Amino acid sequence: MNALRRAFLFLLLAVSVLLVFPVNALVITDSNNSYVAPVGDLWMRIEYNHSVEHSEVIEIIEVNSSGMFVREMLWSDFGAGLPEDIQGLKDGYYYKKIDQPLGKSLDYWFIPFNRAKISVNNRTVLTPKGPELVHIRVERCPLLLVMLGRC
Repeated sequence: MNALRRAFLFLLLAVSVLLVFPVNALVITDSNNSYVAPVGDLWMRIEYNHSVEHSEVIEIIEVNSSGMFVREMLWSDFGAGLPEDIQGLKDGYYYKKIDQPLGKSLDYWFIPFNRAKISVNNRTVLTPKGPELVHIRVERCPLLLVMLGRC
């Protein structure tokens, strides 16, 4: 019985240590919602209507433990703040392959006109409805909090 008790206590201690062990997580929040996922093979897609040009823009961002990296941009018109150096056409959009680091923190200000949608690994995780500041970051959080969707 003593050996069984020690084994159980050791297992309980090991699980406790694992649950408080910090891991890298992608955290996306606005004033009403939050999304948390452990960083692994994550791809984020941010779609919105451009506030000035009124055309659709899509940004494809790779997320890993080093941070966020823009890998591709797609857009349907030219003008204020949109690239002019296209690399081709894809599904009716101009596109540009990019390899630009964004760091571990990124903020977007969306208004209802933008009709923004943020997806992670092809799953929609946030669609701001009103004027919203959306915070996107890669940070270290205890594994338990990541599993609970809080960070």
